[in-house]
Amino acid sequence: MKEEAAHTQTGVTIRDFFQKQSYRQPILIVLLVNLGSQLSGFNAIINYSTKMFQAKFDDAKYLTLGVGVVNVIFTLVAFYFMERAGRRKLLLIGFLSIAVCNLLMTIVDSVLHLVPVLRSLQVLLVFCVISAYELGPGPISWFIAAELFDQPGRPIAMAFTSMVNWGGKFVLALLFPPLLKICGAYVYLIFMAVALLAFAFTWLCLPETKGRTFDDIAEEFRGADRIPLHNSSGFNTFT
Repeated sequence: MKEEAAHTQTGVTIRDFFQKQSYRQPILIVLLVNLGSQLSGFNAIINYSTKMFQAKFDDAKYLTLGVGVVNVIFTLVAFYFMERAGRRKLLLIGFLSIAVCNLLMTIVDSVLHLVPVLRSLQVLLVFCVISAYELGPGPISWFIAAELFDQPGRPIAMAFTSMVNWGGKFVLALLFPPLLKICGAYVYLIFMAVALLAFAFTWLCLPETKGRTFDDIAEEFRGADRIPLHNSSGFNTFT
């Protein structure tokens, strides 16, 4: 960080932050990773899980407690794998798993009135969505900006991350009830589409930041219109 500070400007205004050429791609990454994380359905399921369980189970409060337990456990799992698997791989696995779970949620919810026994599978899928979210998109979306920006831009980048993250949660909480009323079980297909878009964007545009210095990562964005990461070995892979 001292070496980085030696050849970077001392401060960046909000205007400079959004106008600086080398920040444009990192800003887009932070924006889409965070929106993908929030609009892929996790918080809708969390917010309305009790209501969902109450409609099908007598002991809904215990299932809701289980949601919190799974949430905490897989946050700890992500803590363990973060430096082993890397941020990029966990994000890709998380987004893809969320997309698959949303597809299965659509199928199960569509036939639940015909096969009531599938309600237990629906609960399992809720837990799987939570697990997938906390394995990668949940924790990584909050701190990825700190590893993509140099020191002058990092404080504003983190504030921008918080704004986008909470803004996405607000939009989801606002839109989910009317979407559920209009689309029914097919609302999960919207979440699936968002998760797949986030997966594709992560695959194509997000560099792996594990084990690299801040300066090394920031250097890839400096003075370039596009990220020259397609020349880096392993960029478009899970490794």
